[in-house]
This record gives sequence, C-alpha cells and structure tokens, in this order.
Amino acid sequence: MFGAVLTTEAATRLGYHPYPAPTGVNSVPYDGRPACNNCGFCGFYGCPIDAKGDPVAPLRNALRTGRCEIRPECFVERIVLDRSERRARGVRYVDAVGEAHDVSASIVVVACGAFETPRLLLRSDVANSSDLVGRYLMYHFQTFVVGSFPFRLHGHRGRSVTHLHDDHMVPDAESLAYAKEHDLPYFRAGIVEHGGGGGPILEALYTHPGRRHTRAMLDSPMRDRLWAFTVQGEDLPQLSNRVDLDPHVRDAHGSPAGRVTYDVHPHEVVASRYYAPKLDEIMREAGAEFTFAATSPPLEGDRAGRAAASMSRHIMGTCRMGDDPRASVVDRWQRFHDVENMVCTDSSVFPTSTGYGPTLTIVALAIRACRELAGLPRLRSTPE
Repeated sequence: MFGAVLTTEAATRLGYHPYPAPTGVNSVPYDGRPACNNCGFCGFYGCPIDAKGDPVAPLRNALRTGRCEIRPECFVERIVLDRSERRARGVRYVDAVGEAHDVSASIVVVACGAFETPRLLLRSDVANSSDLVGRYLMYHFQTFVVGSFPFRLHGHRGRSVTHLHDDHMVPDAESLAYAKEHDLPYFRAGIVEHGGGGGPILEALYTHPGRRHTRAMLDSPMRDRLWAFTVQGEDLPQLSNRVDLDPHVRDAHGSPAGRVTYDVHPHEVVASRYYAPKLDEIMREAGAEFTFAATSPPLEGDRAGRAAASMSRHIMGTCRMGDDPRASVVDRWQRFHDVENMVCTDSSVFPTSTGYGPTLTIVALAIRACRELAGLPRLRSTPE
C-alpha cells in the first residue's frame, strides 16, 4: 500500500528494518482458490473470493473427504468424562431446537479459543489438579500511534497490513537503562504493523449522519488520510489474570458466562511509554501533520482502564503447556495432564504471548499435535 511505502521508507531512514508482513493470502492461484485481488476487506470480514487462508479453506478440504461433518447452530454443553479412567467419553451438545445429544469419541479435541476453552472445561468440571485452567490469561497490549496526512493514502485498499517491523523486540543499551530506571530488568514491545486508518464501513460509523455525511465520506479524514502503527506488545503471563465462570450472569443457553479478571504488568506500561515516541518520530518523518497515541486496554495511571476491555483479538494462555503437571494444564504435545485422551489445539496452550501474531503458531501447533495423534513421524525443526 502507498501508506506502507511512506512509513517503511521513513523507518528505514531512521535505522529500523521494516519488511513485508507474512500473511496467509494467496499471491497466485493455489489449492483451488484464486489470488488476492486487493479488495481491502481482509480485516473484520470473511474473504469474499476465498483467497485468504482463513479457517474456511482447510474446513472445506476436510468436508470434501466425507469424514468430516458440520452440525450448525449447536452448542457444546459439556465434555462427558469417565473419571475412574481419567478419560473423556465424548461431548454433550444442544442442537438448534434445544435437544441434547451425546457423541462418543476415542479422542476429544478442544479448540474453542483461549476464552471459551477454559469456560467449557470449568463448566464440565474437568479435573484441574494444577488449578491453572483459565489462569495466565494474556492478550497483546496494543499501542497505537496514528498520523494524519495532508494527502490521500488510500489505506483502505489492499491487504490490511502489508509491512511491519520488529526492531523493538530486541532490548538495547538505551532501553535497558530505561528499564532500570523503572525497576525492571528489561522490557520489549512487539511487532509494529503498518496499516491504514480503517475501511469505509468503519468510517461511516464515526461520521455524523445527515446532509453532510456524504461530503464527509468523500473528503474522508479517517479512511483516506490516517495511517496507524499498531504494536502487538508482549503481555507477560500473570497468575491473577484469568477467565472463570461468573457466579451470577448466565448466557443465552443458561450456562454461567465467562468472567475476566485482568490487569497489566508494569512491563507493558513501561514498554508502551518508551516506544510510542519512537513510533511518533517515524510517523512524522513519513509526512504526518499531527499524531496521537493510545493503548488497548486503556490505561488509568499504571493500571488497565476499567471503562473498556482490550480490543485485541489475540487471547492466549489459559491452558498453558509444560512438562510439569503442577505448573501447566497440557503437556508438550498438548494432551491434558488430567485427561489422557483429550487434546487442546488453540492458543490456550501458549505459555507466553511473545510480541508476534499468534495465528501461524496456532496452526503449526495444531498440525504438530494432530500428527502426534495420528502416529505420524515427528517433524524436526533442525537437521539431524
């Protein structure tokens, strides 16, 4: 995108090392799906031509085998357990008309995401000997630096993020000195995404209605003139950050709603305050007339703001993996320590959030876990 050309060149002039962002989008026809046509509706939408490597593509391939079935509008109520043998017998689900069904299985794969997975496990009263199901909840602490430009950037066209830089993941002498001033041994931020200010639908939501709406949309002070850096900042794992079952609130099915207890670590706060001015410098070098910074979740002093939850869709860590059953929920092959034939294949298993997007790691871990389940040879990460 044009905006990314401006900010990557500016970052390079200031000594950073931006590069094209790895994305699961077809650049040429592949796997029966077309190449991306740069329509600009990657973020927040399903790809209208299936060029994006989202879950639709592998799911379609699985359905074509005849060995996979989708049961729509169903809700998994609980995992059915055989406690005497520390095994799962299957799941109980409720269909679209409210009838309950039990499905038996030799292996149960839990992949509900790092919010719904612990909620299902806690609702099912799955053994939790470590008391860590739902704990160590992590997002990515996001810092936004936004610049307004005096000319059009066309940021709503093309893929949502085409470039990024990750220089801020490596502590240097200056950042280590700043960390010491704030009683930290170190800190680091995360990848910095170079992206536009939002698409036409988002802009329409924030543009006043009435006679001037069309004129404002054409002038487009947001969609066509804003450019943003989004830092996917590393969020340190904390025992007190968790998802559990709300004792009072129920969902549409009558089950306890998920409840989040969360606050930031000084690491995230200090990192954000250190790196935001550096990103502001890049934005102004690229030609921005004025800039502003914000965080998600919003901060009230050095704590997470109570007015809004994190905007990050990167939710991790609530069934962390590890070798010690006392300090983790699943083992290195993502099998539950307390239930022998149950596997977790979502971002719940992350022991850290790092400062990178989780999607490709989720995919890699899921493939790794499924190969192990199928008895296939383990993939080596290094040559023999």
